[in-house]
Amino acid sequence: MRVRLLEAADLEPILRIEQRAMANPWSEAQLAAEQTAGNGIAWAAESGEALCGYAFFRTCAPECELLHLVVAPEQRRQGVGAYILRQALAYFAGTRFAACFLEVRASNQAARQLYAKFGFVQVGQRKNYYNQPVEDALLLRRNLIESS
Repeated sequence: MRVRLLEAADLEPILRIEQRAMANPWSEAQLAAEQTAGNGIAWAAESGEALCGYAFFRTCAPECELLHLVVAPEQRRQGVGAYILRQALAYFAGTRFAACFLEVRASNQAARQLYAKFGFVQVGQRKNYYNQPVEDALLLRRNLIESS
């Protein structure tokens, strides 16, 4: 498996994964907008020649935010999400970003376990943040640079 920066040609396979993997998938326009956002960085994971996961981050130095991390359903529980997250966090730490934030559904235990494994801690809660179903979001943060 390898992780690389997303390319324009990845939009079609990402859309196919998005539609299969997400209960409320992002539209093609949303995915394209994130892929080309000036302050965004997007990563793709490949297994062999096939795209199997991706992540979109937004940056506002010295912080970054994970907006969307998606793994193809048939590739879940095989370390794809962890691999993307490990590579992305190493990149951000190496480029001197201080912290990474994200929101996660309170009920998404698999994602919460993954984020906890990477040192994310809850720093807030957003009431009724998500729709379909209405649910709170937990705001998580991970420091990327150790205090001296």
